[in-house]
Amino acid sequence: MSLKIKLALSYIFLSLFLVSALLITSNYYLEEQFRSYIMESQEKKNLAIVEQVSGILDQNGTILNDEILLSIGNAALNEGMVLMVSDLSGLELFCMSTIDSMMCDNMLESMQNHMESIYPGFAGEYEQKNYDVIKNNDRVAIVTLGYYGPYYYNDADIHFLEVLNRVFITVAAIFLLLAVVFGYVMAEKISWPIRRVIDKTKEIEDGNYQDRLDGKTNTKEIDQLLHSVNSLADTLQKQQMMKKRLAADYAHELRTPLTTIQSNLEAMIDGIWEPTSDRLESCREEVQRLTRMIANIENIDRMESDNLRLTKEKFDLSETTSQIIMNFHADFESKDIRIKFEKDEKLVHADKDKIKQVIVNLISNAIKYTHSGGEILIQISEDGSGTRFMIRDNGIGIEAEDIPNIFEHLYRADRSRTRSTGGSGIGLSVVKAIIEAHNGEVSVESRPGAGSTFEFFIPS
Repeated sequence: MSLKIKLALSYIFLSLFLVSALLITSNYYLEEQFRSYIMESQEKKNLAIVEQVSGILDQNGTILNDEILLSIGNAALNEGMVLMVSDLSGLELFCMSTIDSMMCDNMLESMQNHMESIYPGFAGEYEQKNYDVIKNNDRVAIVTLGYYGPYYYNDADIHFLEVLNRVFITVAAIFLLLAVVFGYVMAEKISWPIRRVIDKTKEIEDGNYQDRLDGKTNTKEIDQLLHSVNSLADTLQKQQMMKKRLAADYAHELRTPLTTIQSNLEAMIDGIWEPTSDRLESCREEVQRLTRMIANIENIDRMESDNLRLTKEKFDLSETTSQIIMNFHADFESKDIRIKFEKDEKLVHADKDKIKQVIVNLISNAIKYTHSGGEILIQISEDGSGTRFMIRDNGIGIEAEDIPNIFEHLYRADRSRTRSTGGSGIGLSVVKAIIEAHNGEVSVESRPGAGSTFEFFIPS
C-alpha cells in the first residue's frame, strides 16, 4: 500500500471516528436535554390544570361548576392526563376515569404502545402526582393528575427528533466527505515530493547526478529530505569527477616513470646505449619513485582507515618543529627563502611521529610553491582548549574553486605546475587524515599570487 493511500485512509478513519464520536455525544446530550424539556413541560401543564381547578373551588373546597370541571377533565385527557379531585379527608369529588374509564384506559395503553414502538423495552408506567389547592393560605382540596411517565413523546416531538437526527447525519456526511477530500489533498502534497525523491534516487542509481530537486514545501522534514538528496547527488557527482581525475592522475604518475624505464631498457637491450652505471642509476631512481608513490597511496588507505592507531605522548611541539625546520635548512638556502618561526614552549598530547609527518608535509609544500626570495612564517599558539599550528607563505597561492578539494587524494590545483615541482597531491590528504584522527581540524586560506595559510588545531 502506497504512502499516499495510507495517509488518505488515516485521515478518513480519524475523521470518521471524530465525526461519529461527535454525532453520538451530541445526539445523546441533546436527547437528554430534550427529555428534561418534556418533563418540565409536563410539570407546567400539570400546574396550569391545578390552577384551572383552583378557580372553580370556593373557600371550603366545594366545586362551584361541575360542567366547567368536566371540560377541564376532558381537556386534560386530550393532553394525556387523567384528572381527579378529592377533599382533605380523601373523599373523591371528581374523577375522569370514573366518568369515562374506557377512554382513559385506551389513552394510557396507546401512549404505552407508542413509546415502546419508539424505544423497545421502554420502562414506562402509569404515574400519579398530587397537588394541593390553596385558598387564603389554607389547603382546601387535592388535585391528582395521572399520566404515562416518566416522559412521553407525542408525534410532534418524534418529528423534531427525527429532523434533528437527519441534520446530524447530513452534517456528519458532509464533514466526512470534506475529510476524504482534505485527506487526499494532504496525502498528495506529502507524497508528491517523496515520489520526486524516489525518482531522483533512481536516476542517481543509474549514474545521473546532474539534475537537482528544486522547490520548497511547508513540511520541515520533507525539505530536509530534498536537501539531503541534493547533497547526496552533489557528493556522488564530485566523487565521480574525483574518481575520473584520480584514475587519470594514477595513469599519468605511473606511466611517466614506466615509459622512461622501458625506453632506457629497450635502448640498452638493442645495443643503442651502453648499460653504463649512470643509465642504470637513472632506471633505479625511476623505480624508487614508483615505489615511493605506491607507498604513499598505501599510506593514504592506512591513514584514512578506521584502524589508524595513535601512540600518544606528551612532547614540546615547538622543539619538534625547530628540529624539522633545521632538516629543511638546505632547501631554504637553495631557494633563498626566509623562514620566520614564532614559538613558545608548547606541550601537546599527540602521536609525535604522525604530527611530525604533518609538519613535514606542510613545510615541504610551502617550500615547493614559494618563489625564490620568498618568506615562510610558522606560528604555534594556544587556542582555547588546544594548540594551533599555522604556516603561511607568500607563494603562488590556490584558486578559490580548488580550495574545497585541496585535501582530496591526488588533487592538484595546477596540474602542469605541480608536476614541475614533483608533487603528487598525496601529502595533504595524509595531513587531513592524521589531524582528524586526533579529533582536530585542518583548514586553508589562500589567494592566487598572495600565498597560502595552512592551520591545524589539536585539542588538549
